[in-house]
Amino acid sequence: MTKKKFSIWLIPSHLDGALISRSIQSLSKKYLAPIFKPHCTIFSPITDINKTKIIVNQLDQKIFQVNIEEMGESDDIWKTVFLKLVNNSTLKKINALFSQAFPEIYQFDPHISLIYKKLDAKKRKSIISKLDMKKSFTIDKISIVCTSGSVENWETVYSKTLK
Repeated sequence: MTKKKFSIWLIPSHLDGALISRSIQSLSKKYLAPIFKPHCTIFSPITDINKTKIIVNQLDQKIFQVNIEEMGESDDIWKTVFLKLVNNSTLKKINALFSQAFPEIYQFDPHISLIYKKLDAKKRKSIISKLDMKKSFTIDKISIVCTSGSVENWETVYSKTLK
C-alpha cells in the first residue's frame, strides 16, 4: 500500500478565498479543469501526518497579508495560470519550519494557482489579460491536505486558524 501524501496549505480568509474561488470556478468551467480550494502550498509532500500536526499546532503565527508580485503562467500543470506571491519573511519562516523538519525537498515558490490544465501559451496569456485580481490577500488558516490521488479527491484533514 502506498503511503498517503499530504501538503501544507496556507488558506486565504473567507472573503479573499471566495474572490479567488470565483476565478478558479470560472476557469475550471470554461476549460473543463478540476475545481480546487484557493491556497498557497507551503510544503509538499509529507507522509508523517502526526509530526505535521505537532508543527502546525506549535506554529505561533498571526493572520498576515500576502502581496501579489505578478500574474504568471507556465507549462507546469500546477502553475498553468497563477498569482505569484512576494516571498515575504512570514512565508519564508513557515516554509523553513517544514523544510527543517522533513527530509523531502520542496522547491518553495509561493503562488496561488487559478487553474490546473495543460493549455498553450496563447490561451494562458489570454486568461491573464482578462483577470482582474486584488493586489493582496489575507491569510488566516493553515491546513494539512491529503493530496494523494486526483485533484477532485483532495481533502483537508486538519486545519488551524491563525490568531
